[in-house]
Parts: sequence; C-alpha cells; structure tokens
Amino acid sequence: MERRKRKVNCGVNPMAFWCAAISKEKRKKRNNDKGFSLVEVIIVIAIMAILAAAIAPALIRYIDKSRKSVDIETAQCIFEAANLASASWDDDINQGWSIAIDAKVAPQKVTSTGHSADLDKSDKDTYTVYPVAWARGVKKGNWENSVFKSALDKGENGDKQRKFTDEFLKNLYHRDGVGQAYNGVAGTNAYDGEKDQLCMEFRYKKDAGYGKPECWILYIRGDNFKPEVWIGIKSGSVKARYRVYPDPCKEYK
Repeated sequence: MERRKRKVNCGVNPMAFWCAAISKEKRKKRNNDKGFSLVEVIIVIAIMAILAAAIAPALIRYIDKSRKSVDIETAQCIFEAANLASASWDDDINQGWSIAIDAKVAPQKVTSTGHSADLDKSDKDTYTVYPVAWARGVKKGNWENSVFKSALDKGENGDKQRKFTDEFLKNLYHRDGVGQAYNGVAGTNAYDGEKDQLCMEFRYKKDAGYGKPECWILYIRGDNFKPEVWIGIKSGSVKARYRVYPDPCKEYK
C-alpha cells in the first residue's frame, strides 16, 4: 500500500517576508515623495521676503556707516598732513598757511555742529573758516583737480599759499608738490589726472542732508588758525557742507 506523502508545514519563509516588507516600504515612500505643494512654496517665499525686508535696512545702514568711517579716516590723513605742514620751521610755508585769513579768501560761516551756517539755522554758535586747498572726491566728467590744489592760485598771495600746499602734498603723498597752477599749456591743469592712487575718492556719495559731496576742502579756522577737513561742493568757489575731521558732524558719526 502506497504511503501518502505527508505535507510538512515549514512555516513562513523569512526571506520572502522581509523582501515583501521592503518592497511595500519602497512603494509607500514613492507614493509620499511628491515634492512641495504650491502652498508650501508660497509660504516659504513669503517668509524669505519678510526676512529680507527686515534685514535690508539694517544692512544698508551698516554699509553706509562703514563707508563714512573710511571717509573719516581719509580726512584724518589730510588733517595730519596739513597740521604737520602748518608747523613747518619755514616761515614762507607758515605764511602760506595763514595767507587765506589775511587775504580774506572766500570766508564762510559754519556751525559748531559741523554745517554751513547758511543751511543750518538751528545752531547759533558759529565761526569763520577760509579755504586753503581742495580736491575732487568724485568724478565730474573727468578727474578735474584730482590732486589737492591751492584755493589761491593767482598773484603774489597765490604764490605764498602754494608754498604751503606743496609742503602739505609732500606730507600727504610723500611726493613733490605739483607747483604752479598750470603746466604752461593753456587749459592743462597740473592738478587734473586720471583716477589713480592719488585720487581720494569718497566712499559715501549720498546726500546726507545738505547736498551730495563733491570735493574735499582743507580750511583754516579764523579764530585759532587750526586746520579742519570738510566735504563740500564746488560751485564757483568751494563751499562747506559737512565737517569730517576733527569732530565729525552727526551725519558722519
């Protein structure tokens, strides 16, 4: 009699179980991996816009302040070079420093807070300054007067003031002064040039409240004969707008 084959129950196949589980998990992940929805993208963009709007003004203020700090450092270099030249043992250079007061060259009333008295009526504490030398701080078509030149450049008084300006330039640039106002060729100004390391270009070029800056101006104070460095404009004669060194006006602090 033929024996019946007994079916042996070996239980669940572990390998098949794990393969099925893994396959099921992969299908689940594929079904869930559908990317961001439109609403989610819009929310992210809105959050980024809010953050940018909050950070941008502070970042702009920081950049502007750093540029003003660079201009103050430049003004300090100008001040120290002028201070050194004004203390020269040479009597001609000393006279060239103060000749602007004696000749009453373009006197201008300024306030103790560092503005033109014509523009700032709030400060009644004023004093008089006289321009000694000036140079462009921004490009106006070309780099006209890119190097400091004497405010007086004609006649006997101009000759005297240039003695100071030449000494001042030697201290400032460690080079010989530029000498006469013109090279001898009509219309060729010895102070003009291309933008190079001698051009003390402004870093902060915006209107801080009293006009956009155009030029550096070295003044002598009429009350104590001390130098001051201002940022101003050139319209016929130079005109002070912001005192930068010493004691910068509030717009540059």
